Amino acid sequence: MAAIISQKGSDAWWYMKVEDLLPESYRDNASNYEKGTDTMDVWFDSGSSWAAVLGQRPGLSFPADLYLEGTDQHRGWFQSSLLTSVATKGTAPYASVVTHGFVLDEKGSKMSKSVGNVVDPRTVIEGGKNAKEAPGYGADVLRLWVSSVDYTSDVMIGPQIIRQMSEIYRKLRGTLRYLLGNLHDWKADYAVSYNELPVIDQHALYQLENVVKNIKDSYENYQFFKIFQIIQRFVIVDLSNFYFDVAKDRLYVGGNSTFTRRSCQTVLAEHLHSIVMVIAPILPHLAEDVWQNLPFQYENQDSSTAEFVFESKWPAANERWLEFPVDEIDFWRNILELRTEVNRVLELARTEKLIGSSLEAKVYLHASDASLASKLSKMCTADNEADSLHRIFITSQAEVLSSLENEQTKIISYSGEYLIEGDSKIWIGVSRADGSKCERCWNYSTLVGSFTKHSTLCKRCYDVVAAEPVAQMAAVN
Repeated sequence: MAAIISQKGSDAWWYMKVEDLLPESYRDNASNYEKGTDTMDVWFDSGSSWAAVLGQRPGLSFPADLYLEGTDQHRGWFQSSLLTSVATKGTAPYASVVTHGFVLDEKGSKMSKSVGNVVDPRTVIEGGKNAKEAPGYGADVLRLWVSSVDYTSDVMIGPQIIRQMSEIYRKLRGTLRYLLGNLHDWKADYAVSYNELPVIDQHALYQLENVVKNIKDSYENYQFFKIFQIIQRFVIVDLSNFYFDVAKDRLYVGGNSTFTRRSCQTVLAEHLHSIVMVIAPILPHLAEDVWQNLPFQYENQDSSTAEFVFESKWPAANERWLEFPVDEIDFWRNILELRTEVNRVLELARTEKLIGSSLEAKVYLHASDASLASKLSKMCTADNEADSLHRIFITSQAEVLSSLENEQTKIISYSGEYLIEGDSKIWIGVSRADGSKCERCWNYSTLVGSFTKHSTLCKRCYDVVAAEPVAQMAAVN
C-alpha cells in the first residue's frame, strides 16, 4: 500500500480494484476481502505527520519541542497527533503545546477581502502603492507588534496600531543609538569594578539583571507580550526618564577619562550588550544593525569573538548584581519617587518665572524621619558626584534642613511635600541657586569667578579644562 500511494497518491484507494491493492501473494483470495469506504478520522493524515517528520529528518528528534496551532485545533491536529502517537509510541509527540487566537482588524472584526479590511503583512513591511497612506515599516515593526499582543486570544491589527508600534520601535532604536554614541571611546580595560561603582550605578545594574532574568523566564514560557512590556517600561521609564537623564552631566561635562564617566560607561556597556541580546529573537534586524556598529569587539565567555549577534550567548546571570541590599532597593525607590515630587515643585517655580532651567534652582529638603534625613544629608556631600543629590535632581545645589523653624525657610517661595510610608514626610522647597552660572556646564556655583585663567568656569569645569591637553590648531593659509 505504501508503494502504491507513493506512486499514485491516496486516490488510488478509490479507483483501483481490490486485487490490485493486495500484495501478490494475497490476490488469489481477493474475493475474501472488502474495500472499506468509511473515513476513520479526517485529521489522521496530519495527526500522523510526526511519524514522517520527527526522527526521519536530520536535526529533528522525537518528541517535538513544541506544537503550535490555532485554538480550533484542540480537537483537531493536537488531538489526532496525541492519539496516534500514544497508540504506537506510548507517549505524546510533543513536549509542549501552544495555541493562539486569530487576527482581526482594528475594530475587532473578522478580516474579509470583500469588506476591504485585510492587513497584508507584505504591505506593512514594504509599504503600499501610496507611500504616504501606507508607508513601509520593515519586518522588525511587524515582529514587534506580534510580541506585543497576548496571542492566547484573538488579536487586532491596523494602520493606527502599526503606527504606535513604529513609535515604540523608534524610541528603542534611539536608546540604542544613545548607548552606542556614549561608548564610542570605550575599551574593556576602562571598566570599573563593581565594588568601586557609585551606588546609583550598582542600582542600575541591579535593575538590568532583574530585567534580563524576567525576560528569560518569559521567553521560556512563550509569554512574548510580557517581554514587550518589560522592555518598553525599562527603556522608556527606568533608563530614558531617569538614568540616562542624570548620566548626561558626567558623560558630557566631566573629562574624557574621569572616574564618574568611566563608571557610567561601564554600566552603559553592560546595558548595550544585554538589551541587544535579549531583543535579538524579536528584532533581529535592529539587533544585528547595532552589533555591526559596536565600537569594540565582543567576546563570549569562552574567548570566542562574536561577529554576529546570534553568535553571542545569552547574558550570563550575575548573582552579585542581584545582591544589592534590600534597604538600598527601598531607599532608591523612595529617591525616584522623591525626584518626581521635586520636579513638580520645580515646574511650579518655573511657571512663576522664578527659574528657567532646573539648573537655576537650589532644592531644600526636610525629612521627618531621622534615618532618612541622615542618608539624604550624606548624598549632599557624597564622595563622588554621581551619587550627589543635586545631580540626581539635575539642579545646581541641594541641601537637607535640620528644621523648618528657621529664617531660611521663610524666603523659600515654592514648596511641596512627599509622603513616603505611613506618617513619614519629606518637605520640599525651591529657591534660586547660589552663585553665578558656569558657561561650560551651566551649573550655578559660588566659585565661578575664582579662577583668574578661566573666570567664567566652576571648580569642576576648571579642573577638566586645565587637565585637558590644548588641541593643536591647523594653520590656515
